Amino acid sequence: MKDVLRELQSLSLKLQIRDTSLVDASRYIRRFEVLSATKDNDGKPELKVKAGITSGQFKGVDIKEINPKVKKSQFYQSIIDNLTRCLPDSELVTMLKPMDQHVWPKERTELVLFGESEVGKFAKLLGESATEAVSEFRDWKLQQQGKEHQGKTLKRLIVASNTVLPTSAECERSFSACNDTDCKTRNRL
Repeated sequence: MKDVLRELQSLSLKLQIRDTSLVDASRYIRRFEVLSATKDNDGKPELKVKAGITSGQFKGVDIKEINPKVKKSQFYQSIIDNLTRCLPDSELVTMLKPMDQHVWPKERTELVLFGESEVGKFAKLLGESATEAVSEFRDWKLQQQGKEHQGKTLKRLIVASNTVLPTSAECERSFSACNDTDCKTRNRL
């Protein structure tokens, strides 16, 4: 249980970072390897508890083993299934993924046509020229050069893709700042 809570805490903190894009958030959410691995293997906290059960004491408290009421693997799989179901990749995330170099295929043969239809759809959605955007995207990914070699249309698409926030954390920060400014003392003035 403690391992699951740590992973969920880590995910929550990553999603609240200001620079987290929608594609980054999707990538963080899809990292279930740790949960899947601890589903079948014991994590550090569980090993400590099992050692305590074997010795009959845990942190100075006498304990005895009781039949577990929750099946560990079933619990972990339920968490993984719920996260997957509650946080699916939307069509927008699918359109934005090609503009993140982390998801580009390593093989050049796969990279040649990778993401062009998604970039074209995103350009149309924003009222930009799809052919120009796809052409600039192709040049950028095949030359694999820095941001200074992106075309104007592609730069606008990337800026637009970074404005989509994955969580409401930034809005909550704004409300907190307003609450700090608008207080009872200032209202009395």
